[in-house]
Amino acid sequence: MATVVFFAACQKENTTTKAPVHSSDVNVSEAMLRENGNNPDENVLNAEGTSLAKGHIYIQSNDAAGNAILVYNQQQDGKLAWASTTGSGGNGSGAGLGSQSAVAINADNTLLFAVNAGSNSVSSFKIKKDGSIELISTINSGGKLPVSVAVHKDLVYVVNSMSANISGYTIDADGNFTKIQGSKKALSDITALPAQIAFSPEGNSLLVTEKITNKISSFSLDANGAVAKSAYTNAVGVQPFGFNFSRGRYMIVSNASQGADNASTCTSYQDLYLHVKDVNGAVPNYQSASCWVATTKFGRYAYVTNAKTNNIVSYYVNFFGAIFYIPWSPAPAGSAPTDITVSADNQFVYNINSGDHTISEFQRSLFGTLQPIGTVTSIPMFASGLAAN
Repeated sequence: MATVVFFAACQKENTTTKAPVHSSDVNVSEAMLRENGNNPDENVLNAEGTSLAKGHIYIQSNDAAGNAILVYNQQQDGKLAWASTTGSGGNGSGAGLGSQSAVAINADNTLLFAVNAGSNSVSSFKIKKDGSIELISTINSGGKLPVSVAVHKDLVYVVNSMSANISGYTIDADGNFTKIQGSKKALSDITALPAQIAFSPEGNSLLVTEKITNKISSFSLDANGAVAKSAYTNAVGVQPFGFNFSRGRYMIVSNASQGADNASTCTSYQDLYLHVKDVNGAVPNYQSASCWVATTKFGRYAYVTNAKTNNIVSYYVNFFGAIFYIPWSPAPAGSAPTDITVSADNQFVYNINSGDHTISEFQRSLFGTLQPIGTVTSIPMFASGLAAN
């Protein structure tokens, strides 16, 4: 029941909030301009012919009758075209997962991983040169209701929502799993209701956001990939949800704030080994139900979907990890936007809209803005997870 109640905070509301200009916002332009033309996330937008035009987007259907991974090809103009659908070897939950990273891709783009929430399992897939995938292996998730998966080199970890625990595996080059002894560990409380699991950028620890307990769980790893130590830190901001990493060392977290009107924030964290520490507090964006986060390739910008105000906002991240809300950034999405990702070529942004079952397509523009370029319709009703290569 807790999952249903919380996920309602990230559901459709047909309102859009225009952010007022606060004193904390006035320095954002100055902060961005301090890069003096050396912002690589901006420079790529000015370069001609930089689009790879060979990228791919992956989502899972999360269908209770049989989960599947849908592959979309990224065209040169950034629009998506459906390419293939591959069964996952398990079942979905047939309901919103309320999580980020239900699908994940390894660093060299050879393997894809997806949770099967209805079967308590996780699956691996081989990614072929044309972007299509082949199911390799499926293994028990080590708990109940897996909702998020993370990969770093030869390690994979999954977080289970109903049992409030994590479990880990090694993977070989072909994507076959081997369970890691000592990897199954509890979150801070059985009521934690995790939103996401991810490796720290260095890969020596795991981070999990807990929506109900309002904590960030951290787990350090030993040489075998097993959990060595655990720590639970109170979040700065209410109801930490999705996150992504910026500039290789900062964790940018959305705070859904119980879905309260105009109350959402984001927080940047540093010292990600065990006891995380915020950089400049919970920075408001004046929207509702901020839940999912994607960052640009070089980490200067973070994009956040707001499931209740049906839009996407942007934050600028400075060299020291401080985040600045960009007040002119809100871009209209579809109904109840959820998962979000930046394309591999760093040119485009895509998000799932759970209310009208679409994918919104955006081209990145200067100073953190997004320009709508199209919509993919008729995606699966409970589609979740969004990854790009």
